[in-house]
Amino acid sequence: MIKKKEKKKFKRKNIKLQNIEIDNLEKFEAEDLVEEKRAEKKIVEKSQISQKSNLNLKTGRILQVESNYKCRVKVAGSELICTLGGRLKQVNYETRTLVSVGDFVNVNLSQDPRIEKILPRKNALSRFSEESFQKEIIIASNIDQVIITASYREPEISPGLIDRYICAAQINNILPIICVNKIDLAECREDVKNKMKFYEDTGFVIIYTSAKTGIGIDDLREVLKNKETVFSGHSGAGKSSLINLLQPNIDLEVAEISNYTGKGIHTTTSSQLIEWSFGGYLVDTPGIKTFGLHREDKVYLPLVFPGFSQYVDECKFNNCTHSHEVGCAVKKAVNDSKFPAERYESYLRIFESL
Repeated sequence: MIKKKEKKKFKRKNIKLQNIEIDNLEKFEAEDLVEEKRAEKKIVEKSQISQKSNLNLKTGRILQVESNYKCRVKVAGSELICTLGGRLKQVNYETRTLVSVGDFVNVNLSQDPRIEKILPRKNALSRFSEESFQKEIIIASNIDQVIITASYREPEISPGLIDRYICAAQINNILPIICVNKIDLAECREDVKNKMKFYEDTGFVIIYTSAKTGIGIDDLREVLKNKETVFSGHSGAGKSSLINLLQPNIDLEVAEISNYTGKGIHTTTSSQLIEWSFGGYLVDTPGIKTFGLHREDKVYLPLVFPGFSQYVDECKFNNCTHSHEVGCAVKKAVNDSKFPAERYESYLRIFESL
């Protein structure tokens, strides 16, 4: 039996083709091929090393991220359109966007304004895709609090989405505040309060508003004074309407609820940082229907989920996940009807999704 000839093994090379004249093909050697030198992604630490550190850079803050590596930046009281420096584009950040609204940056003003450095963030509110390789989508950075905007109806309150926002905020040292809008659609105020009783009993600040009647707007304005705040939450909950009441000259676009799905339609298409006339800053963000957490945050979830803090010290194990362990105080509280089964099931859904 004739053996099959072994296939010739070779190592593929990066070859850059050129038009060259060869006088004698017999003398042509493989070494005459020129390998293409491709730029490699830099690690984040290397991005801090700049050859332009001797330039007169000015510190500014990003107000809005636009397309094609362009940002609207406030520098020394003026708003400029700045491009990202080429060095930053080569950094291997684990995010879909290099910069975010709220970032402090160093800008080179010697020619066309260019962002040369992103300064360290105090914190960031991000969401993550549910894909196998999760990418971070930064909503805003360097903020004090997040207003989790929900609506009593049209669309209905989504406690699961509120749970996810609360967990993400607390993991990143951001104060979560819940705002329930459209309370004018309730038959009585007690119906709304009953829906939010768990969060009130757990100690979260809840503000009840109606953009239609103006109820609660003064209370909302009070918690926003001199704070840097993200407005985020379910699409169609009325964020833009509330913001227009708080500061009419902002004049954000407002849309109706979809007649087909009964859910909100996105009106804000990109995040932007806006200064309040009464002090502080607003980050208006596009409404979202899902809010994914990072899988690395799974270890923090048993500690930060709403209402768990009063039980974790009583669990038998210090690293109890409150899902299957013997001697779990959270599971016992659920069985004894001291903790709502619906909220515990919400926790399990989030935990298993990570």
